[in-house]
Amino acid sequence: MSVAAYQKANQNTENPRQTEYRAFAIFTRAMEEADKEDNTMARIKAVANNRRLWLTLQMDLLSEENGLPDDLRGRLLSIAFWVSRYSLNAMKGEASVAPLITVNKQIMEGMKPQDPSSAPMPSTP
Repeated sequence: MSVAAYQKANQNTENPRQTEYRAFAIFTRAMEEADKEDNTMARIKAVANNRRLWLTLQMDLLSEENGLPDDLRGRLLSIAFWVSRYSLNAMKGEASVAPLITVNKQIMEGMKPQDPSSAPMPSTP
């Protein structure tokens, strides 16, 4: 089985949340690696790709078909606007990539499925 066929099969079995999580993981890792290597071109590319991810999310959040609660949509839109502005400074080398990485990791943490074993047990009457 070719790698492309495996990737296609993998994508067909993912739900949208898993796909979003994977995208955040890929772009976050790219920013971490570029920052660690102190590679200007890699940093610019990684931040630009992350910015595009957030712009895509922004468009989805602004869509009338988006099913998220208004409060959550508003908070995520606020983050998306910040990421867009901050990314321009990070690509110019005027700001650290670290806050973008932190925001992505926090979003990823919120996207993780809750572990049912960590939930408190209901008390019995």
